[in-house]
This record gives sequence, structure tokens and C-alpha cells, in this order.
Amino acid sequence: MSKKDINIETVQSIKEKLEKAKAVTFTDYVGLTASDLTELRQTLKDNDAELAVIKNTLVKVALEDKKMSSDELKKDLEGPTAVVFAYDDPVKPIKVLFDFIGKLELPRIKSAIFDGTYSTAEDVETISKLPGREQLIAQVVGGLKSPLNGIVSTFSGVQRKFVYAVAAVAKQKESQ
Repeated sequence: MSKKDINIETVQSIKEKLEKAKAVTFTDYVGLTASDLTELRQTLKDNDAELAVIKNTLVKVALEDKKMSSDELKKDLEGPTAVVFAYDDPVKPIKVLFDFIGKLELPRIKSAIFDGTYSTAEDVETISKLPGREQLIAQVVGGLKSPLNGIVSTFSGVQRKFVYAVAAVAKQKESQ
């Protein structure tokens, strides 16, 4: 298989990953050891994401083919770049990356694409501080549950008072 065929297959593979991914994050991995990269890959894999080190030119071609390229993104795709494809929850892998960065101060986030929209490194950091999907769902459910509990308490209170009133009337009639 020629180098050109391999590159064509790689670009096709990147395009498929771009289609599946809910978010794509670009990082500078310089300074990470092989064991650090392996640990990061495994942690991301456990969170339904994938880290790949791919030639920038091939990533650029795939992004252009998918109409996801921009001038800012082209600038970010200079120098060593690792790409993180988030397949399920777009925020969870970013939280994993920032936890990793907290330990080693590496890798350095370059930028990301969320729903086809370019985001700077600062935007990505802001997104990493948002609550996760499970936490947001729990907050919404808790918010919905609270008024319902109030309504149930109110209705049960009305029923309880009605039962007490009927019992009092019955007792009064018995004593007459």
C-alpha cells in the first residue's frame, strides 16, 4: 500500500471520527512521556473519548472536507497536536483533560470544536468548569421534584383536615 493510499485512509478515518464526535479538542502534547500519554488515552477511553496523534495536514484536509475548518483552527494545527474525539458527553473528556493538566500541567489545550463551532482554549477552560451532564440532570430533576413535593403535601394536608373534620362531625353526632 502506497503512502498516498495510507493518507487517504487516514483522512477517511478522521472524517468518520469527526462525524461521530460531539466535541473535538486539539492539544499540544509536548512534554508528556509515553506512559503519560498511555494513561491519558486510557482515562479518555473510559470516558467514551479517544486521543489520537495525527499529522496536522491530514487533520486539516479532513476538517476542510467536513466544512469545519477556520483560519483560527488552521493556526492551532501547527506543531505537535493530539486530537481528542468526545463521542458521548462533550464535556466529560474536557474535564478529564483538565484534571490531567492539574496534575502535570500538560497537555496544553489549543482549541476545540463543539457542534461545529470553533472554541478558543479559554472557552474550553470555561466549559470544563461547567457541571457534568449527570449533575445537570440531577439539578433539573431536583428542581422539578421540589414543587411536586409541595403540591403533594398540600393535597395530603387538605385530605387529612377533611378526614379530621368528618371524624369530628361523626363524634359530635354520636354524643348527641
